[in-house]
Amino acid sequence: MKSLQRILIASVFVGGLGVTYIRAATLVRPRAGLSPSLIAAGRLQDGEADAALRNAFELYRLKKYDEALANCVKAASLRPKDYRPHAIAGLVYMAQMKMRSASEELAKAIQLEPGNKQLYLVKAQADARRGAKEEALAGARKALELDPNFAEAYATIGDTLAYDEKRKGEAVVAYQSAIKANPRFLAPYEPLGELLAHAKDEKGAEEVFRKGMAADPKRMAGRFALGRLMVKQGRLKEARELWEGRTSDKDYTFPNFITVLERAEKLKRATDALAQKPDDPEALLEMGLALMEGDSWVVDRRQERALVYFKKALEIRPDFVKAQYALCKAYIQLADTLSDKNKFPVEEELARLRRLDAKLADELEEYRKKYSPGIKGTPVKVDQ
Repeated sequence: MKSLQRILIASVFVGGLGVTYIRAATLVRPRAGLSPSLIAAGRLQDGEADAALRNAFELYRLKKYDEALANCVKAASLRPKDYRPHAIAGLVYMAQMKMRSASEELAKAIQLEPGNKQLYLVKAQADARRGAKEEALAGARKALELDPNFAEAYATIGDTLAYDEKRKGEAVVAYQSAIKANPRFLAPYEPLGELLAHAKDEKGAEEVFRKGMAADPKRMAGRFALGRLMVKQGRLKEARELWEGRTSDKDYTFPNFITVLERAEKLKRATDALAQKPDDPEALLEMGLALMEGDSWVVDRRQERALVYFKKALEIRPDFVKAQYALCKAYIQLADTLSDKNKFPVEEELARLRRLDAKLADELEEYRKKYSPGIKGTPVKVDQ
């Protein structure tokens, strides 16, 4: 499910444990009629195996994963026909992004409890995250054999296929099936709308986003995705109204909707002002700055488009310090991003800025030392 991806990617992967944890109570349901809450609260009947299961689940909740796994091993050795130790171990490995190990543990749980649709679903999610697409699809389809109206399984199929250019149509059908099976299940609305928008069906995408908002008691499902679509279409007033009507600021897509909206609004103001005063250095500066807005990991040569306006502002007002500063900053970004960096006269322009304002030149020298384009971080290993 894309809800699982977004709560993680964001991260991917931003926060998948939240969804996994919700399912954990179902996965560890004891056979003797005890409710999941008894496991979560630790009120299992006496016995070493039950104590180990209780400890494993509680330690998983506390993110003490090594200790949780040790208790899973102990419980499995004491009760080898119980699927729950393997199910909990699978959740622990997923929390650690060890998807192959998670898949193996969940496969053991399925062998012991083949009628549990949740086990097939979570194994499918682990398989999808480790790149085992066909295994993920097989698991989700097995879950649907057990429950043909299992919306989460349809959504998992959609998530597994959504980024496959040749199978996006199948992903669309899967998401639509998920919504048909359970219209209150919010996760499929946004990815379905995004696939439709990608296919140039913006009208269909907007309809899906709006249905998601209507199905969500908080009116947030699909709201920011619809806002991004409106920004792309130039419907900034409507996009602003969507933002103002939000009930939450949480946005796991980057750049965030509010950032995209504010950049577009800034560009619109700058464009309008320049149209009124095409030879005004201040208006030219603002236009250049609006064009330069963007994320460091996006290489689209927007700085070169901005340079046109900075240069024109300086032609009109050669001692315009703000324009010279902006021009130098654009050259620094270009020189640090593109392979043809030697063509950008960073030193020459910094020297010119220094003659106008030495303090600002020093500031940009420091910026130049620290500026680095691209996404920073350590790649997540999902198959250990």
